[in-house]
Amino acid sequence: MTEQTIEGYESVRTWRRDLSDQWGGDPIAEEPDKLRALERFCEFVGDDPDTIVGRCFRVRKSDGERVVSSKWRTHYAGKIVEFRDRNPDLESQRLGADVLSFLIHNGVMVQA
Repeated sequence: MTEQTIEGYESVRTWRRDLSDQWGGDPIAEEPDKLRALERFCEFVGDDPDTIVGRCFRVRKSDGERVVSSKWRTHYAGKIVEFRDRNPDLESQRLGADVLSFLIHNGVMVQA
């Protein structure tokens, strides 16, 4: 990741806005562990949040439409499982759920 704070990434701002729209208030501020989970995951995979989301989409050659990249979605789903399974406890399950929330609110439907 760069020296930019995690909250400076557009995908993180999207996540925060969508959570706020869905639940009211500011769930990220109320539960700062959500951001820490994403930071830890980004360190684990060596990518920043915008790169993760960006890789999960591609432009289809036949019509130029932006579609989900199955390859990268599968890659990150596997990384979430690895990340979560490093410590099979309740905290690890929560970490994985927070990363899934981040991806889902950025338009990447992932099952891990």
